Amino acid sequence: MRSVVLAAMLVLSMAGVARADAGLTDAVAAAFLVRTVDPGLHEIAHARVAEISAAGELDHDGMRPGTAEVLAMNAGVTDPVARAVNQWIGSSFHRGILSDGSYGRIGCAETVDDGVRWFACVLAPGPLPAQGGSASGGSGLPDTGMDSSSIAVTAGARWRCSPQ
Repeated sequence: MRSVVLAAMLVLSMAGVARADAGLTDAVAAAFLVRTVDPGLHEIAHARVAEISAAGELDHDGMRPGTAEVLAMNAGVTDPVARAVNQWIGSSFHRGILSDGSYGRIGCAETVDDGVRWFACVLAPGPLPAQGGSASGGSGLPDTGMDSSSIAVTAGARWRCSPQ
């Protein structure tokens, strides 16, 4: 009986993680562009949230070659996913990455560590899905004048984001 209870708890806890990831991916798609969810990028995003939560800081040193990423953290807010997306909308650099249509593949993940929520979305080049555009038919975001050449991120670049 104990094994059945433990197995049920494991299944339920894993289902919660999957729903949370889908919620973050859906929120990013609604605010920016609908992209193809890539299982490999999803795995990288899970690794990245584990890395940044263990380090206790938003640090892009662990970004994988050939990818771009956006990271966020927050605690004690009513809607942590919406807060993370709003942090990215409020940052011209992160908004530029998420508005760049050349990044057609995405994987997102979140984790909670000691009451702090950590978020990562990892993007890679590729075509946008056939339906294209965003969930709302347009990003609705102000034009920053940024294009992929102005937001290129190189692997190994050292910079940190300040939590908002």
